[in-house]
Amino acid sequence: MTAGIRTYSARKVRKFSMKQYILFLILLFPLTSVAGESTYLCTIKQILELSDNGTMEKNVGIYEQFFDKQFSINRDTGEMVGLPFDTQSYKQVTVLDKGSDENSYKAIVTSHPPNIWIKYIYVAEHNLGKKKPFWGTDSGDKIFSGFCE
Repeated sequence: MTAGIRTYSARKVRKFSMKQYILFLILLFPLTSVAGESTYLCTIKQILELSDNGTMEKNVGIYEQFFDKQFSINRDTGEMVGLPFDTQSYKQVTVLDKGSDENSYKAIVTSHPPNIWIKYIYVAEHNLGKKKPFWGTDSGDKIFSGFCE
């Protein structure tokens, strides 16, 4: 008699767990699509730096390690994760334009005084296709470009 009760309870728990699993999957799909719309994942394809003669030249220094590296941008807050654009230690992140079919995404990041550093990011949101070209500056004289998805 006790074995029958245990079997019944185990089935009841198993059915309840399956219902929870299905509910979890149903709720998961809308959340993942929303997360993708509010986040860019960007890949660096070129690094330029200001030369002594006033032209932009390909960087062959330490920043070369960032070639083909990825970073992310929260399109709502402007916060960026991943070097060289990480904003964690910066004072203020401002989204200037969230972008649309007609405009590009633009954000600016400023550091704490007394030595002010500025980062700027531009993503061609208005371009057709999944890959959106970007360019951005680090805290110095480097310009990074590539694409965001």
